[in-house]
This record gives sequence, C-alpha cells and structure tokens, in this order.
Amino acid sequence: MNKKLKFFMLFAFIAQMTFAQDKLTDILKGELDRNFAVFKSRPVPAYYMSYRVHDIQSHNIRTSFGDLIGSYPRHNRIFNVDIHVGSYELDNTRELRGSNSGWVSPGAGTIALDDNPIAIRTDVWRATDEVYKDAIKQFDNVKANVAVKVEAEDKSNDFSQEKAEKYFEPVKPLKDMKFDEAEWTKKLKKFSAVFNNNKDILSGSASISIELVRKYFVDTEGSEIVENAYAYRLMIDIETVAEDGMSLPLYQSYYAKEIKDFPSDEQVIKDAKEMSAMLSRLRKASVVESYSGPALMTAEAAGVFFHEIFGHRVEGARLKKDSDAQTFKKKLGQLVLPKDITIFYDSQLKYYKGIPLNGYYVFDDEGVRGQRVDIVKDGILNAFLTSRVPIEGFPNSNGHGRAVIQYDNVTRQSNMIIESSRPKSTKELRKLLTDQLKQEQKEYGYLFDKVSGGFTTTGRYMPNAFNVTPLIVYKIFADGRPDELVRGVDLVGTPLSIFSQVVACGDDHGAFNGYCGAESGSLPVSCVCPTLYIKMIETQKKSKSQTQPPILERP
Repeated sequence: MNKKLKFFMLFAFIAQMTFAQDKLTDILKGELDRNFAVFKSRPVPAYYMSYRVHDIQSHNIRTSFGDLIGSYPRHNRIFNVDIHVGSYELDNTRELRGSNSGWVSPGAGTIALDDNPIAIRTDVWRATDEVYKDAIKQFDNVKANVAVKVEAEDKSNDFSQEKAEKYFEPVKPLKDMKFDEAEWTKKLKKFSAVFNNNKDILSGSASISIELVRKYFVDTEGSEIVENAYAYRLMIDIETVAEDGMSLPLYQSYYAKEIKDFPSDEQVIKDAKEMSAMLSRLRKASVVESYSGPALMTAEAAGVFFHEIFGHRVEGARLKKDSDAQTFKKKLGQLVLPKDITIFYDSQLKYYKGIPLNGYYVFDDEGVRGQRVDIVKDGILNAFLTSRVPIEGFPNSNGHGRAVIQYDNVTRQSNMIIESSRPKSTKELRKLLTDQLKQEQKEYGYLFDKVSGGFTTTGRYMPNAFNVTPLIVYKIFADGRPDELVRGVDLVGTPLSIFSQVVACGDDHGAFNGYCGAESGSLPVSCVCPTLYIKMIETQKKSKSQTQPPILERP
C-alpha cells in the first residue's frame, strides 16, 4: 500500500472518530434520519430537512463612571428546524406575493446543555412535528398564491441542491479564550472613570463582551458540520445633550480575534479622553442647514456607507422578491462604480491587511462553504451574493445564507472589501474637494469622520432611499480656513444617484466591524473601505428632542 493511500485512510479514520466523539452531532443526525424517513413518505412529502444548534457561551461586563454595573455570564443552547415540502422547483418557502410574511422560525427553541439523548430528541421531535405541519399549510398557501397571481418575474427554483460537506472543529473551551473577569472588571472601571471629570457627559460607560458559539448543522443531503465562532468586543460609550435638546452620542469600538490584540490600557484611556473632549466640543458646535455638494468620508464611515447603500442591494434573495426594487438585478455587465473600484466578499477572511474581520465564518447557516464572490470588478457588476434561494442566472449558493439561530435563513452579507487600483493620498482627495467647491462657488464641503450606522429601504412601495447617521462631521472650506466641527447632520439620498457621484478612493483602509440587522436577525459583518471622495451628497437636519437638557448638574 503506498504512503499517500495510507495517509488518506488514516485521515479519514481520524475524521470519522472525531465526529463520533461529538455526541450532539450523533443525536441530531439520528433524530433527523428517523423523522425524515416518515415525512418523505407522507401524502405531502418532505424532500429536505436540516437541524441547526448553537451552543452559546458569553460573558458581558459593564461599568459606568468607574463603577461596576453588572457582570453577566450566560450559557444556553438554541436549535432550529428547517423543513421543505414539495420539490426543489416549488416548495413551502416561496414568497407569498401580496402578503407580509415574517422571518421568525416556528421551529426554534432551547435544548438541554447536557448531552442527554432523550431530553434533546424529545425537544427536537416536538419542534419538528410542529414545523412539518406548518410547512404543509404554507405549501397550500403557496400553490393557491401561484394560481391566482400573475406569473413571477424570476422563474428559478425555490431551493438549490448543494454538495454535502463534512467538517469538524475541535471543542474550544471558554477558558482557552483567556478571559480574566476580575482583571477586566478593574480595567473597565479605570476606562469609564475617565468621564468623571467632565460634567457635560450624562452617561459614560465601558463594557466588554466575549462570545463563543459552537455551531452544529446536519441535513438530509448528508452534511455534518461543527464549527466554532468567537469574538471579543470592547466598547466605550458616552452621551450628552445640547442646550437645544439634541442628543449627542459618541462611541469607540475595538474588535479582536484574540484578547491580546486589544490596544494597551494607555491607548484606550487616551482614546476615552479624546472622546470626552470631543463631546464637549460637539455640545457647543453650530447646527448646520441642509446641504448638497462635494464631501469626503473617512475609511470607517465609508465602510458603513457601502454596507448600507450597496451591500443590501446585492443580496440575492431580495432580488427574487417581486416586491423588491431590484436596483442592480438587470445591471450585470454594466458599469455601476468608477473603473478603478473592485468589491468582493469573502467570509473566510479572518484578517485583511492586519485588520480582524467580524464577518468571518467557514460555513454559512445552510451548510454551504463560504466563497469569495467578486461582485464588482473594475467598476462593472459581475455577481450577487446567493443563498440556497436561487435567482435568475445564479442557480447555486455561494455561501451567504445566514440567520440568527431563531430565524429562517436569507441571503446576507459577510466580509465586504472595497479596493481601488488608483488610490489617492488624503492631500489629493482634499484638493479634489476644494477644487470642486471653487468650481461650484460653494463656501464649504463636508468631511464625515465617524458615523454610528444607518438604514436603507429596498422595497418598491416606499422611496428607495438611505439614511446614514454621522457622529463627527467637519466643514472643509474652499479658501483653506481650518476645518470646523458641526452637528445636526443626516446623510440622505438614493442609491443610484449617489453611486454615480463616487469619484475617487484614498490610499488608506479602515474597517466597519459591527452587526447588521435585517430580516434574519442581527449578524456579525465587516466592511473594509478606503476614504472616499464623493462629488455630490445631500444632507438633511437631524431630528432632535424638544425636551430640555437636565437642569441639575451631574453629581
């Protein structure tokens, strides 16, 4: 027997033994096979089933103004059942056109932390029975909907057939994350105590969260996947209220794959002091009027911008819905951004140029291996993100079917990377802006330095628009005066209009490492982007409370 064959047989044996040692996988697979054998022979047969379980261990500590507010360890297991009846061509998951259906799965629930076969199988059996009955009812609704509605624009199948995968990661104990509760409580008290000396700050906190999720997936196509997901996040949050009632929050978020990758205590304290000073400046900053004209966005702000305005419009499952505006669906092969810009997604990137990425995973929540997807190449739209909901021209998943465990899967973003083949320095970008201001005879443009997030609408029944909420904004003057800090700005607009105004990218990169809330829950995502110069943006006044700020000074 040759050495290669011996090695392969040994590897296969080790992989088989490793799976056998994971008791929960065996329990789930056994119950899946037992139930599917019954359902596939029923009058309305099931043709596909899957079970997901997330074993979640987390610890959150929060302090405020130097004092401990709470320390919250948590451990639970949540499962989800997915059943498809009918066929790959037409099944119970098809959109009911003209109705508003929710995304919460009827088959989600908790199971025992101990690997007790009877307890776990009982919980899963009860949920499976309920989901199957619900699937039959939904399939009847789908068939009736198809019969009375006009022909669907997208005639692709309802579910894709994918390659079965077997993948196992060893157990990662929480203690291996090297998290010392006492040490971090002390650190967080020190960080939030920085805000004690600034009476402008009405709330000032420091918190840390660690999370270790062991993800289990089995399905009737033969996939058996066990994967670990873990992350650390350190947050500094402060807020004040201006004299006119406008709420002014600031935050600093540090994301890390390993606890040693967090910045030093000295750096966090320095950042906290700078935030404190900035908040006092913001409180006194002038409120600006609505504006249209050129602007710069720093790398982190541009990451949020691209995630909200572009990313949600290339999520394939949306593009299949007749109720969606389908902004880019018919623009494949067309120029949608400047020719020097390339955009790709890759869920299997843990780091990009040394930046840790929150959207990392090996397999999505439908058991499909994450793939690199080149969405835009040299400004031209080439592809979409896909889940196991096929869309016209894309019959298979590229590993972007995702959901919080309590929700049904839908196409979602992962790690989004924006690159430019002709980057410009910050000085060159500022010159482009001031030259445009002089050409338009405008006094100033804007620099969006930091934003908190945003939202966008993609449906047909409301205007297809977006709103991004800036935290720190400066006026940049055409005559070279020093930049002026301002407040009260919301960045608004429509997607096709603003993308036509993106002119140039910087030679830097910053990351938005956060969570995206959409139909299938709040999921970890990343967007790495350079600074942007946009020839024409539009702002409106930020909403504000009419309530007076506190009369009494903070103790």
